[in-house]
Amino acid sequence: MSIPPPFVALDAILIRARHLLLEFDGPVCDPYAHEAAGSAANQLRAILTTQGIEIPASIVATTDPLTVLAFAHSVSAALADQAEAELTRHELAAVPSALPAGYAHDAITSARETGRTVAVIGTWSAQAMHAYLTRANLDELVETVVGRRDLTHAPRSAHELIALAIEALPAKPSACALVAESVPLIDAARTSGLATIAYSPAPTTSTSLAARADTTVASLADLVLRLRARPLPN
Repeated sequence: MSIPPPFVALDAILIRARHLLLEFDGPVCDPYAHEAAGSAANQLRAILTTQGIEIPASIVATTDPLTVLAFAHSVSAALADQAEAELTRHELAAVPSALPAGYAHDAITSARETGRTVAVIGTWSAQAMHAYLTRANLDELVETVVGRRDLTHAPRSAHELIALAIEALPAKPSACALVAESVPLIDAARTSGLATIAYSPAPTTSTSLAARADTTVASLADLVLRLRARPLPN
């Protein structure tokens, strides 16, 4: 049985991909590089406590602020708005210390220089993601940013994040490729007709992610290399 040469699958994706969707948390940066995400969850729990709300054991135990936020949404719209505002403040405070993913700037620059557009999507607030991209001098290179919600809606699902990015570009799903570290985003992209590239900086990413994606890159340097080798025709 012959072994395919490196990057055959990645090249096949990039030949068709006119638009790259990058997950914010992972392929773009590590937003909680210098603190635990659990501190954001603690802040949201404090809001629930001050309201005298009975908190389920699962919400008490979680370190995921989005899980606490989802619980706030299940209680009331007013509490959800308060929790969302608090989480956004926490995210904005984390932006100055967020750690860029290796070669993220090069990947976005290479995508633009080879005739592609770039969207950044994620479960962070769009406000915080814009703030990070501005700090990293990437804001003018990114066509659109889609965060977890707008002013009137509950947090968006993975399918909604992808659909809104495609609509904003605008683009056909078949002309898009997603680079992500999140299983829900990879799964949603595949069912939506996008090519999928798992970002798997070994040894931190599970094998289940790689198994779901069309191909995997251990470093964005690989993506940079193949983007530059596959410029789109004018």
